[in-house]
Amino acid sequence: MTLIPWRGKQHDEDTGSALSAPLHQLRSEMDRLFDRFFGGSLGFMGEPFGRAGAWMPSLDVSETETDITVRAEVPGVDAKDIDIQVSGQVLTISGEKKESTESKGENYYHAERSFGSFRRSVQLPTSIDAEKVSAEYKNGVLLVQMKKEKGAVPKRISVRSVKD
Repeated sequence: MTLIPWRGKQHDEDTGSALSAPLHQLRSEMDRLFDRFFGGSLGFMGEPFGRAGAWMPSLDVSETETDITVRAEVPGVDAKDIDIQVSGQVLTISGEKKESTESKGENYYHAERSFGSFRRSVQLPTSIDAEKVSAEYKNGVLLVQMKKEKGAVPKRISVRSVKD
C-alpha cells in the first residue's frame, strides 16, 4: 500500500468541491497535457482534430543569396488539387486531399475514405520575383523554388582600412 502525504485540501473552481493536493496536481498536469496536444482549448468536439480532415502539411523553408526554397509534405494529394499563390512576401499553399481504398473478399468488404482541405501561408524573409516561381510534386513532396527580386538580393560591401 502506498502512502500519499496529506497536504490539505484545495478548492476545485469548476465543481466547487475540495480536492486533495496530489489529485489537484494530477488534474492540472492532465489539463496542460491535453491543452498542448490539442493546441489550446478543446472547444467543440476536440477542435482542431474534431473537424473531418483537419490537417496541416509540414513545411521546410531554406534560403540562399538568390533563392528561397519551400518543401511541403502533402501525401495523398494530387498535383492538380494543389494551389500556390505568391503575394508580396507571403507564399500560400492550399489544396484538397481525397483518398479512398477499397478491398473485397469472399466474406468481407472494406472501404475507407479520407478527405480534407488545407491552407498554409508562410511569411518569406524577402520579396521574390513572382514571374520566377516554379513548383514540382513528387512522391508526396511539393517543392517550390523562388528567385529573390533583384533589389532584394544582398550585395556584399567590402570595408577598406584607412590609416590616419
